[in-house]
Amino acid sequence: MIAALLGWRESKALSLQKKTNAQLAKEASALPIETTSVSKAASLRVAQGKADLGRKKKVKVLASDYVAFLRKEGGASAEELAALREIIKSRLEELDPIAIKEFMDEFNSMPEVNSGMKSDVNEYVMNVFIKKYPVEMAGMMSKNPELFSISDQSMPERVIYDPFKFLMYYCCQQKDLPLAFQCLAEASPEFQTKYIGETLQYYGDNPLGRAELFEEMRAFASTPEQRELVQGKMSDLLFDRPDAKVTFVEANELLQSANLSNEELVAATKNMEKKVRVGETGQWLDWLAKTGIPDEVSKERAFELATRWTEKDYLAVGQWLNYAPSSPEKSAVASAYAAKAYPYDPENAMKWIETIPQGPDRTKALQTIYQGMKKGEAFYDNNREVVEAFAREHGIKE
Repeated sequence: MIAALLGWRESKALSLQKKTNAQLAKEASALPIETTSVSKAASLRVAQGKADLGRKKKVKVLASDYVAFLRKEGGASAEELAALREIIKSRLEELDPIAIKEFMDEFNSMPEVNSGMKSDVNEYVMNVFIKKYPVEMAGMMSKNPELFSISDQSMPERVIYDPFKFLMYYCCQQKDLPLAFQCLAEASPEFQTKYIGETLQYYGDNPLGRAELFEEMRAFASTPEQRELVQGKMSDLLFDRPDAKVTFVEANELLQSANLSNEELVAATKNMEKKVRVGETGQWLDWLAKTGIPDEVSKERAFELATRWTEKDYLAVGQWLNYAPSSPEKSAVASAYAAKAYPYDPENAMKWIETIPQGPDRTKALQTIYQGMKKGEAFYDNNREVVEAFAREHGIKE
């Protein structure tokens, strides 16, 4: 009985499953027949292949027609050439970035193409392709510089412009610094290093514009290498100007609006002694004493500033020292002043050295004086005992 009952239950379940399967089959047969995902993918591949072949054929014909046009320049009327050039331009404007790369490959591979023809096509690169696809062209040019006559060497004959440099110029002329740095971000590290300085050429003398450039540089620097690159340009951005050295007022206004970090201030003030106006050195020394940059860096900057200032106007340095309050920067200035003034006014120089606390600044000044004595060969040869006595008196060792 148990076996019969189990058999009946299995028979009922099997019958129910058959009915369900039949219903599903009926519903499925009523549905429209669709292409499977596999056949769809195959169809897409075929269609894409046909599109690629069509595009490449179109590009090949365009490159051939372009070269034929350039070779015809000497034997056609001005009106005919103008009409042909407009046709060429309209065909070039239809190219997308993939087709542009294929066109440049095809054009440069043609044996009859010379530097003059490359110069001509670069005009279209700058006036058509770059303006239409700036970011894509940035990546393309940095990956294939040879196609655009970009190199570290002088430009070939009749190639009149570096198109990547033009790209930077175009972005800045459009007052679109974010686009300029987006293009740089798309380029190779080598191109970033080579062309980031181009952004400095077009900001003008407006401190607010340069403050904006500081912000865009910060946003661009997403890797350690890019941060190092940006910091290397901060000094140029702060002090350099096309027509003259920036004034203290201008630079200080920019520093306030840019709100630089201590790390950025260290980078921005590197080699500042070569860039500030000599007559404003005292103002910069006062400013250094108020910044938050590390004392060792601030003293180094003060020493270099004072060294150059003493060479130009040692009397002004002496007056500044007479009135400046005590600070690490003042010790550095006294050290630089004493070292430079010693050959002309040793008594006064030693008085200032005595004001410097025992430590690195005083030792640096004495070492500099001693080395200066030794470099004056005629003086050293005739006063060797004096020089050596100076070293012994002040504990200077070779």
